[in-house]
Amino acid sequence: HITLEIISNAIDEYLNGACSKIDIVVGNGSILISDDGRGVPFGKAKDGSETLVNIYTKLHTGAKFDSDGKTGYNTSGGMNGVGAKATNALSSLFHVFSKRDGKRAYAKFEKGKLIEYKEEPWNKKEHGTTVLFVPDPEIFKEGTEIEYKGLKKQISELAFLSPNLVFTLTFDGKTETITSKNGLVDYLDYLIGDKDVLTSKFYAETAEDRIGVRVALQYVDAYTDTYRLYTNSIPNTSGTHLTGFRTALTQSVNTYARAKGLLKEKDLNFTGDDLKEGLVLVLSLTMPDPVFSGQTKETLSSAEGRTIVQRLCASSLDTWLNGHEKDSKAIIGKAL
Repeated sequence: HITLEIISNAIDEYLNGACSKIDIVVGNGSILISDDGRGVPFGKAKDGSETLVNIYTKLHTGAKFDSDGKTGYNTSGGMNGVGAKATNALSSLFHVFSKRDGKRAYAKFEKGKLIEYKEEPWNKKEHGTTVLFVPDPEIFKEGTEIEYKGLKKQISELAFLSPNLVFTLTFDGKTETITSKNGLVDYLDYLIGDKDVLTSKFYAETAEDRIGVRVALQYVDAYTDTYRLYTNSIPNTSGTHLTGFRTALTQSVNTYARAKGLLKEKDLNFTGDDLKEGLVLVLSLTMPDPVFSGQTKETLSSAEGRTIVQRLCASSLDTWLNGHEKDSKAIIGKAL
């Protein structure tokens, strides 16, 4: 989890158009994560303290802000960088390098305490952040080994959410590149594997007032549903965005089924549960300042997640159902 916290900081740079590659190196008990984003801010804060040191040690300071505390982000996973501070606090050794504006800053911590800090002139063309840390075995008593399969799966999912962002993963000396050109559509293929499909793929991408929704779905011949939810590239298990999508899907299918006479007057409307079976869904929401229940961010609780997802998805679903008669009948047949 603390490895993902540092990776998600790099992805926040990608979400804001400032990062094209992330390198992850795991071996000899340490984890290194490097990106070509803008570099974490450094320099003196107003109270004379070091901005870079604050970002990795003090609550309510984050790389999402410049040294004056102004935010530079439309969307990010979290605003105060709690994850980066937690990673530092839970590491026996933590190094951070930040390159920006023709300078490089370096900070070294041991068990969360600052040991060394320096700034030096640097190549003006280079920018980005590198974090190297060693999880503290005195805290993680069950061991600090990272499991290759789990990490690769999570990076693959992040690649689907971040089209054309290039990850290189080096694990115990072996390097591989992980990237996705078609984003969520590739993700559907990955989730469906060799299952028999009942419909073509539905994909929609819409935005309004700094809130963006991307959704991809396909129905397969199965009895369960499969869904992957994200807010600002952070995986969620439930939330208002899913509620909003389910409402939009149910309304659109009912409207279509009534209009085409596939539901008769005496028939009850389909419910959300009727339409779950066989649904494979990937839903990605980007928004400023999302509200989650809990620091692990598994459930999105922002009210606008529901209203905006519902509104933005409804018109796209209506258009798709009306233009894809075969797909619509397959969905309704399965629900019936």
